[in-house]
Amino acid sequence: MRPILFSLSLYFLPACSQNQPGSQVITSQCPTQPTAILETNNVKAISLGSQAIKETGMVTNNKSLGYTFTAKSGDKLVYQTNQDICIWVYTPNNQLINSPILPLDGKYTVQVAAMNGSTTFDLGLELENDADKPLSSVEPTPLETSQTPLKSSPRKDAADFIRNHYLSLNNREYSQTRNQLSDEFKNKYSGTYAEYQQWWDSVKEIKIGDVKIVNDNGDNVTLDVELWYYMNNGKTVQDSRNRIYLIWSQNDNTWLINDKSAP
Repeated sequence: MRPILFSLSLYFLPACSQNQPGSQVITSQCPTQPTAILETNNVKAISLGSQAIKETGMVTNNKSLGYTFTAKSGDKLVYQTNQDICIWVYTPNNQLINSPILPLDGKYTVQVAAMNGSTTFDLGLELENDADKPLSSVEPTPLETSQTPLKSSPRKDAADFIRNHYLSLNNREYSQTRNQLSDEFKNKYSGTYAEYQQWWDSVKEIKIGDVKIVNDNGDNVTLDVELWYYMNNGKTVQDSRNRIYLIWSQNDNTWLINDKSAP
């Protein structure tokens, strides 16, 4: 039985958590397989669906916790955490998977351990499938071949882009996140780089809830994003201007945040 280590930042590719949303770099700090046996009494059965659930616990590099859940072939496993933890995912037949898309019907196991020493963690988990996605996010298949040249790389999913943007802010990757703002947004809201950094440094942690696409016009996508800011002064603030407008940058081949407003 071989494990997979999923990257955090809601990419869910092989790696360790406490990573970046954008670069998908595999860290060598997580072993390719667990060093500790996952004991039965440390495994919890959970029920996953389209609404995220949060699990908390404490793990070390030689003591793991596990979570089992039932899923169908084609479901997408989505999770998020901000702690230094390693995560492995096993299929119902105890095989390694290297994609967030689950290949089989049955019971899956998520194993969690600390990257180094011991740590407490918060782990958000949910399942997505095509039936959960708004119709507006599904692009029709053209009946005729188009005269438009093919793009050099596939367009990134807008919802994933937003999740990864705020996870990068959690990781203080300000150079990356500021580059994901349009010039119009920077001029309107962001101020100087120092002001931008100072404000986000006042936020201890960002919690990300549901991300829903409410309008998709190809190069322009509108999303409603549930966001909570846990401030350094102890206050918790829910972002009321949580409607986010994205534009596609052909030059940078990525989405850019162009505006925010109340829904």
